[in-house]
Amino acid sequence: MWNAGIETSSHGTDLSKNQAMKEKDRLIKELQLITEERNDLRDRLRFLTERSMKNRPHFRPNPYYEDLERMEEAVMSILHNLEMENTEVHENNHKLKKEITFSR
Repeated sequence: MWNAGIETSSHGTDLSKNQAMKEKDRLIKELQLITEERNDLRDRLRFLTERSMKNRPHFRPNPYYEDLERMEEAVMSILHNLEMENTEVHENNHKLKKEITFSR
């Protein structure tokens, strides 16, 4: 009874309900697309992190890359040897300086 004095516009309510339903449907579709994209990206990331590069089905070995890997290993080995030799020379130089200082 207390609502008897209030007039409601059913046309306005229907329009806002219709707009709300359209907005709800649009948001649901957008959420589904975002969820699919997230799942796809997660699967790609898992694929890349769990499998090594050589185990990928689309991987074709590149002979130039393998040659470069071998050359890198050789260069890194030479570099390591030079660093070790440099350390030895530095230590010997330090010992000789001590001996020179002691003999003076």
